[in-house]
This record gives sequence, structure tokens and C-alpha cells, in this order.
Amino acid sequence: MADFVATHRLTHEASLKMLAAGVAKANEMGVKISLAVVDASGQLIAFLMMDGARFFSGRTTIKKAITSASQRLPTGYAPEERVISMQIRMDGDFTNVLGGFPIAIEGQVVGGVAAGGAKEEEDAIVAKAALAALGLPG
Repeated sequence: MADFVATHRLTHEASLKMLAAGVAKANEMGVKISLAVVDASGQLIAFLMMDGARFFSGRTTIKKAITSASQRLPTGYAPEERVISMQIRMDGDFTNVLGGFPIAIEGQVVGGVAAGGAKEEEDAIVAKAALAALGLPG
């Protein structure tokens, strides 16, 4: 096994593209949301709260992005009986609320993106639009 492997890294330019695409989609839909982008380790790279977004949507949105990056899955996947255990193991950063998606390049998860503050289904649509800005499926 090699001592080093080539990796991909999410740039701040990519995160800005995702924020802009998410805001455009939210405006098109008539919703006010928060958007978050984290890197593969769950560190926040970019965050935006639209004027008029619910004040609590920020924290939940960041947790959605962290969850999707760390679990390498869209949020909302966990069976209800596992949610509390996951929240404890992730020190409160786990959420099962829809609207978070991993960002994957060539099979490697490089981060997560999430939207929050509207209906869960609307959050997911906005986050998918953010992914599409990079040519990635949601």
C-alpha cells in the first residue's frame, strides 16, 4: 500500500458557486434559506443566511452539511431508532433532517452542502441546485 494518495479538495471558489446557485434557486422558489458548505472533515468553508431566513435555520443547516460529509450520504437516511445514538456519537452534529448532500468527486467525498429553513423537500431542491452548479448530481 502506498504511503501517499492523491486527493481532491473543495475550493472556496467552488463553495461560492454553490452558494450563488442555491440562492438563485431559493429566489426562484420564493423561499428564504440558509446554505452551508463544509469540507471533508466537517469544517465550515462557506455559509450564507438569506435576508428573511429563520434565525434557527443556520445551526441546523450546518449540521446537515456536516452529517452528509461525515456519513457520505444525504441526510434523512437513518432509521428513527438510530438517531439519538448518532447524535451522541457525533457530539450533537448529526441530524436526520432532509436537505444535506455529500459532495463527491471521482468517488471521493470532499465535503457536504446543505440548505435549511424552508420545508424539508424545498431545502433538498435548493441543495441539489447548489451541487448542480459544480456539475454534480444530487
